[in-house]
Amino acid sequence: MRFKLCALLIVMLLLVHMPAVSSEGSSLLSVTVLNDTIPALPGSTIVVPFSITNLGNETINNVTVYVTGPAQGFQYSVKVIRTPIEPGKSVNDTITVNVLNVPPGKYNLTLVARAGNFYSTAKFVVSVGVLSDYSLSVEVGGKYIYGNDVVITLKAISKSNGVLLGSLGYKIVREGVILKSYENSTYLNPGEVWEKVIVLKKPDVGNYTVVLWANFGGKYKRVVKTFEVYQRKLQYEVYFRDGAIYVRVFNSTGGVPGIAVSIDNVTFKTDVDGEVSYLVNEPGVYRVTLNLDGRIVTTFVDVKKLIVSPRVLNGSIVVRLMDSTGVPVSNVTVVASGPLGTDYSVTNSSGIAVVNLNKTGYGSIVIKAESDRYLPGEAVVTVSKPPSPTTSSSSQTQAPTSTSSPSNTTAQFPPGTSEATPSGSTHVGLILILAGLILAGTSYLAFAVPIVHEETLDRYYFLKVRAPRLRPLKNYRVERAVNAVEVRVTRGNAKLENGKLVWELDLEPGEEAYLQAVLG
Repeated sequence: MRFKLCALLIVMLLLVHMPAVSSEGSSLLSVTVLNDTIPALPGSTIVVPFSITNLGNETINNVTVYVTGPAQGFQYSVKVIRTPIEPGKSVNDTITVNVLNVPPGKYNLTLVARAGNFYSTAKFVVSVGVLSDYSLSVEVGGKYIYGNDVVITLKAISKSNGVLLGSLGYKIVREGVILKSYENSTYLNPGEVWEKVIVLKKPDVGNYTVVLWANFGGKYKRVVKTFEVYQRKLQYEVYFRDGAIYVRVFNSTGGVPGIAVSIDNVTFKTDVDGEVSYLVNEPGVYRVTLNLDGRIVTTFVDVKKLIVSPRVLNGSIVVRLMDSTGVPVSNVTVVASGPLGTDYSVTNSSGIAVVNLNKTGYGSIVIKAESDRYLPGEAVVTVSKPPSPTTSSSSQTQAPTSTSSPSNTTAQFPPGTSEATPSGSTHVGLILILAGLILAGTSYLAFAVPIVHEETLDRYYFLKVRAPRLRPLKNYRVERAVNAVEVRVTRGNAKLENGKLVWELDLEPGEEAYLQAVLG
């Protein structure tokens, strides 16, 4: 018994899944296509009208209607007729079929109506015609900053189910002047894409128009796009502060990001605030180049280092502070740290500061000078404590001795306090005579003879020339046997030749000039 039931179920399943491809249907159900030839174009949706008739003696419910045909090129649908169909009665309805991009021609399709185990079929023809259609597009931005390339992409896309014959062309116009143009006869296969990429290399400021046109299958189409190349009104500032070179680019609305900045052959982009910072450790002249929307600007930043030159004089440390070009630096705090403590002093207009040894103590003294306008300087000087006095109070004591780094050659410092001298008219007269002679000699030197000062600090050699107060210096020439690799001067011309440094200059009475050389 169980075997018979299984066999019956298998037969029923076969009947339910019977393919609806036969033109012969059940005698109880009949379907008819009311329009057996339907015209169509690719991309369209056709409506298939049909009629279903109940040939039996019982009412039919839930009739499923669907279309079969080629697997490619068509999109089919399914419909359920829920209206009861009484015996001998008919129901009219429609079903849709989407026509895809298929070649022109006639295609046979089949309409199937099924109600339970009963079904009926009807054949009809879809006549697909030739579709001549296409689309054009121009891809380009609306605004471009001057100094950047502009990329334009032109496209023509066939939407036809056949070959399109015709012509297409384009032109690019700036302020009424044609920059590029093209025209050619061509063809497009079904679904083919014609594409042209045009790159305008850093175009000039102005308004541009791009026109793409085509005429395929008698259909003329045209697409127009415009864009603008503009230049912003950018400003900038470049300065050195606290050990770094700072660059800021801005306009009326604030900082401008993304601006290319080159410092010492290293390229940066300004940040969201329009700023770039570059740390420096060595003095020198740094080249800064900015690309301000295609406008190239070059400027220079002179970074100077503080040179600390200490010397012990009359129980104190006299510190001379200069920049890396040999010019005295005023109004800078000098910090001296020793075994007993720290002393602070500020350089005067001549770049001189005095350290109190009673505050720092004797021994190794570290002297530092810092300013946001310069790279910091530092020197170490060792001061020996003077011996305790062993003679009477009227005898002279020995001055403290010192060693310092960096080393110094000749240098000018403020005069120290004079030592006590023995009383006596003879000695007083002799001193007055000597003072008169010295005064006369120094007055002659100051008013008639140029003054030349030289100094070597670490890798730098400095030379200062001061013209006499009574006459100018004309065609003045200074020669020194110095092994240098670079030289800079504030006045005149300097050159290195055959192991010598030659400096030629002209100065007005009392005028000063400085020379700095980097030793090899």
